Amino acid sequence: MCVLLLIAVSCNSSGERTNPKNNLPNKDASASLTNLGNEQWRTGNYQEALKYFTQAYKRVKASGNEMETATLLNNLGLVHWRLENNTAAMECYAEAALLAKKTGMKRLLGLTHTNRALILKEQRDFKAAFAQNNEAIRLFKEINEPHDLAIAYNNQGQIYRFSGAFNPALKYYLLSLDECKKINYSEGMATAYQNLSTVYAKQGNKEKTLESGRKCLNLSYKVKSKVRLSEGFRELSRNYDLFNEPDSALYYFKKHYEVEKEIMEANQSNLLSQYQANLGFEVKNLRIKNLQNEKEIANSRFMLVAVCVLAALLISALFVYRYLSVIKFRKKQLELELENSLQLIGVKEEELKTYIIDLTYKNNIINKLQEPNKEAVNTYYNVDDLLEHKIFTDDGWDKFKKRFAAIYPDFFSRIMQSGISVTEAEVRILVLMRLKLNGNDMANILGISPQSVRACKMRLKKKLQTNQYQTVEQFLESIIS
Repeated sequence: MCVLLLIAVSCNSSGERTNPKNNLPNKDASASLTNLGNEQWRTGNYQEALKYFTQAYKRVKASGNEMETATLLNNLGLVHWRLENNTAAMECYAEAALLAKKTGMKRLLGLTHTNRALILKEQRDFKAAFAQNNEAIRLFKEINEPHDLAIAYNNQGQIYRFSGAFNPALKYYLLSLDECKKINYSEGMATAYQNLSTVYAKQGNKEKTLESGRKCLNLSYKVKSKVRLSEGFRELSRNYDLFNEPDSALYYFKKHYEVEKEIMEANQSNLLSQYQANLGFEVKNLRIKNLQNEKEIANSRFMLVAVCVLAALLISALFVYRYLSVIKFRKKQLELELENSLQLIGVKEEELKTYIIDLTYKNNIINKLQEPNKEAVNTYYNVDDLLEHKIFTDDGWDKFKKRFAAIYPDFFSRIMQSGISVTEAEVRILVLMRLKLNGNDMANILGISPQSVRACKMRLKKKLQTNQYQTVEQFLESIIS
């Protein structure tokens, strides 16, 4: 995931220069939409990023600029991947690759190969993943791009490691490290050392494992990245525990937890600030609308008086009655709109209060976990508690799995015993279906759209049909029966 984020940033910031022709006002509009999409991507608001990138893509495609179209297609692929729509992501990458090859954008072509390799690796299609990543490595060597080549080497090591081939994985991690050193790419070196530490640990080489972990941590301090620091502390904690040094393992785990807490608090603070800003903007618009409605009501009253005077002088009582009826109906409509607007303001304010209360509750839980003298947290959970949990991160999913396993201890083992290869995202869908949640509730808990839930369920259904199960529900029944 970190590798793909690096690819996205590099693709947006340092891609090939586009053709200067077609320099129309439409180009400025597409550039603005692309910048908005990039901002939403960086804040993790992938649905909004998808909206802006799609609008920019339509404008650029209509202008006939194939180089910018290829870049936006690659961006769309990244967003679709984040939304777990791998089919759409692969289609975007394939189309971007065709345009990049046609226009001679070798670097972007290499990035599309790397991005496709990442998805294929997640799907455990290692043969196809190697084919895509090898082509990316060839292209980056040809155009002499050490930064992208380092990422491609690291991805190659990841594919080998996921397939259980640790010696080749070690080779490519070292190659990635060499490329990072050429350009003094500190964050890339930290990532390479972390991966080297993991492989050395698998091989039982304690000295190199701990040495690589410490180098990863030192570089993380250098780049001042809290995410890299958190991962470096976690890697050292895990490796000290592996080599039976519990005191050191506990020390680095506490360091990891402290950094994670800082990251969580910063994210929550940013999210709360953004939520308050958005809510304040909505409240401001509603107040403006209320003033407009009140003005229209006042105008309607004035019109009522004027019509009554004119009706008394010029027209019959029938027309007077008709005008009065129309004005009264309009007045009631405006009053109803005003009342609805006031109610909506109240709802928004209650949402903000609820969010702040929930944030305070979560922070209290974190503080309790940090106090070593407090009693251990009760590990018994019920289904109601489980349904209140949100799964927005891998850490959240791990906690959710532990709670779920406490209630249904043999659920995950039966999935493995079925012999059907399901992805982690599909396991989440099965878990939420076991809890009898509908699509909207699943989307709310997972932090994705209902369309993404349906797409994931459809892919799982197709996979199960090849294993003599007609529906996902039938497979789920076989597991819990």
